Amino acid sequence: MPGVADPLRQRAALRLRRVRAALVRGAWAWAEQHGRITSEDPGGRHFGRLGRGVCIGFPVASLYGEPWMEIGDGTLVGSHVTLTAGLLPGMDLGPSPVLRIGDGCLIGRGSHIVAHDSVTIGDDVFIAPYAYITDQNHGYTDPGLPIGCQPPRNRPVLIGDGCWIGAGALVLPGTRLGRNVAVAGGSVVRGEFPDHCLVGGVPARILRSYDAAHGWTPPPAASTTPEDLMSLAHPERTPDMIDIMIVGDSISHGSSGDWTWRYRFWKHLREHGVSLDLVGPKATLDNIRTAEVGDDDSTYADPEFDPDHDAQWGRPYVTEKDEIEAKVREHRPGYLLVLLGINDLFWYGVEPPRFEENLREFIANARRAEPNLRIVVGTVLECQKAVDEADFGARVGATNDRIRAVAEDLDSPSAPVVVAETAAEFVAADHTWDGTHPNPHGELRIAAAFADSLASRFGIGARYPRPYPDVPPVAPEAKASID
Repeated sequence: MPGVADPLRQRAALRLRRVRAALVRGAWAWAEQHGRITSEDPGGRHFGRLGRGVCIGFPVASLYGEPWMEIGDGTLVGSHVTLTAGLLPGMDLGPSPVLRIGDGCLIGRGSHIVAHDSVTIGDDVFIAPYAYITDQNHGYTDPGLPIGCQPPRNRPVLIGDGCWIGAGALVLPGTRLGRNVAVAGGSVVRGEFPDHCLVGGVPARILRSYDAAHGWTPPPAASTTPEDLMSLAHPERTPDMIDIMIVGDSISHGSSGDWTWRYRFWKHLREHGVSLDLVGPKATLDNIRTAEVGDDDSTYADPEFDPDHDAQWGRPYVTEKDEIEAKVREHRPGYLLVLLGINDLFWYGVEPPRFEENLREFIANARRAEPNLRIVVGTVLECQKAVDEADFGARVGATNDRIRAVAEDLDSPSAPVVVAETAAEFVAADHTWDGTHPNPHGELRIAAAFADSLASRFGIGARYPRPYPDVPPVAPEAKASID
């Protein structure tokens, strides 16, 4: 009868719905458990490094570029998270990792970490749900062209150890957070912030900061961010400006008639939209036409060039290792570009093992002044003596091997040490004017090596274009064959 059948059909339909729901829930629980990506079962994916105890929840929102990702031990990644390296799957991003996540991190559900050149997240960083972190933004150089069609600009992102990123926060290209920085939920973060502070807002500003002497204090009334403080003293500064100190000997110092590789490096970065400030205790060339050591010429051919540096004829690591801490404290560079070594080998007779000890001490002292300093170390250039004397050439080669080994050993996400392969394309016979000091062709190759390292590791600027342009020679009068 219809009156009896209808309740029976309803009960049967209800039981069927319950069975279906139980099956779906069971299947989903099974998929969540078995669809996770772990270090023990990476699911056929080939990461640059997937540390012990790592777990990436199922389902992922988007995951590609794994060969250029390094994820540290014990890091947990929630479901519906995006982790990408590169613009599209299948791209070759070069030899260095693009996305680095440290040990013991937690990345909340629905967050996005989108890396193109360099996103580095330190140890024990907690990222709440639905945060967005990226090192790339669209350019806007042509007002007549749709913004989405314009070439993007990359700036490295560094999040220090122990940070907390609140829910829904947006971390923009060029951001650098110190250690134990708390970012309030919903904030839009851009720029550099020191250790032990609370930031929040749109755009984010320092709300409170901590030091041992005063505890937690609000920022000075006249300023809200580190960029504001710098802009008061230097109105020409921009919030995304980076400070670079070049440390070197005569090869970097230059002499009367030289453009210097410093200039060519600065010009290349400027042409690629990088806002930079070269810093250091000197701002001059060495006027060797007078044959007087230290007789500096205060003029420069391009009046726009920022000539500040820390280079001096005859300088070795032997002495600079004891002086670098004070210079870093005074000039506060974010990046240290170092090209030293030939004087250690030639004038001071330093052997490769002792050279390594001096280099390690140099880096340790620089870091004592700025723990998160980014250091780029150039390899020792070929000189004519290394070509003519096999033993000396072998010492140069062994020294460069030591430089690479030290950089690999001391490199870390929060305090990178990178090698610029300055010797790779440098030939003494073609690229020096006296067998040691670079002519314009040599200057280009040194500048290119440092530019390549900044672009590939930190996403600053672009790799130097090849083939190199033809540049007119200069021929200053040498003071000594090596100095």
